Amino acid sequence: MKLKWRVFFGMMTFLILIYLLRKIDFVEVWRLVVESNNTYFFLAFLSYGASFLVFNTRSMYSIRNIVKPTYWFLMKTTLAGFFVNTITPGAQLGGDPVRAYFLGAKYGKPKTKIFGALTADRFFHVIASLFFIIVSILFILTYVPVSSELKTVFQAVLFFIFLFLATLFYMSFRKTNFNIELFLERIKKLFFWRKIRKGKKSKLEKILIENFGHFAKTFRTIVRDKKIIFVGITFSLLYWILNFAVSYFLFLSFGVQISFLLVVAVFSLGNIVGDFSPSPGGIGLIEGIMIIAYSILGVNLTVAVAVSLLTRIIFYFFSIFLGGISLVNLENHVSELNN
Repeated sequence: MKLKWRVFFGMMTFLILIYLLRKIDFVEVWRLVVESNNTYFFLAFLSYGASFLVFNTRSMYSIRNIVKPTYWFLMKTTLAGFFVNTITPGAQLGGDPVRAYFLGAKYGKPKTKIFGALTADRFFHVIASLFFIIVSILFILTYVPVSSELKTVFQAVLFFIFLFLATLFYMSFRKTNFNIELFLERIKKLFFWRKIRKGKKSKLEKILIENFGHFAKTFRTIVRDKKIIFVGITFSLLYWILNFAVSYFLFLSFGVQISFLLVVAVFSLGNIVGDFSPSPGGIGLIEGIMIIAYSILGVNLTVAVAVSLLTRIIFYFFSIFLGGISLVNLENHVSELNN
């Protein structure tokens, strides 16, 4: 059913995008790109590059007690991870196991421990992402013209939902002391999983409990370290700000002044959609959503198309081109170690 919903949502977005494409003058889009300010375009490209450096620095700090790779070897695993995430559908989860594999092979450390550390590092990444998603929704509710009473209701409901979920998951982790077996029991009750006889566990639960002891212990240790939490979330916030800055600089390169919060809202919305996309890395769907969102929020359609497409093209340069090169290099390196 999850796949069906993804396909349905993707088809709906695709149909809306086709409707918009009929109104787009691609000659005008090309003219806009050619006449853009090169300085701002360079800053957009530089921002994406800097975001990868920040992402890598955060990972290096998060995993430093498990493995201590050189900065540039870790960067190659980071780019390779982005490559895997971009060519696979879903919520960008495939890259971290790949990174753990290469780090374990290079430094002779348990891959499950490294994976646990990288997952904890990803946890900080997700927290920062959720923060910007909440900010984006609040901004959209404020930006879109509705009655002040309705805005207040929406904002209050959204805040309490977020607070409830955050408190619920935090207490679930805290009371179970990050014990994976007890936590799974809590999750089952929370999401009304099918009832099972006492003492009987599903195949998935057995795999998690029996084979991920190192993973759970490492994850628990990292996410309870206050210094790592502070550094991880701070660098995650900086990573996302640099991502938003890419689109913001592209708008400036076209001579368009725009609210940075509007860019945050559209970019965050596009990434949410990408996590549910049936296409690899959300290709096509993310771009479509960004074009639609910018148009709805009052941005000229030609500018919306140019910014959305260029934002993603710059991202694909780093994640697919440089990421693909990094993955091949890592595979060759591991092959040499095994010979």
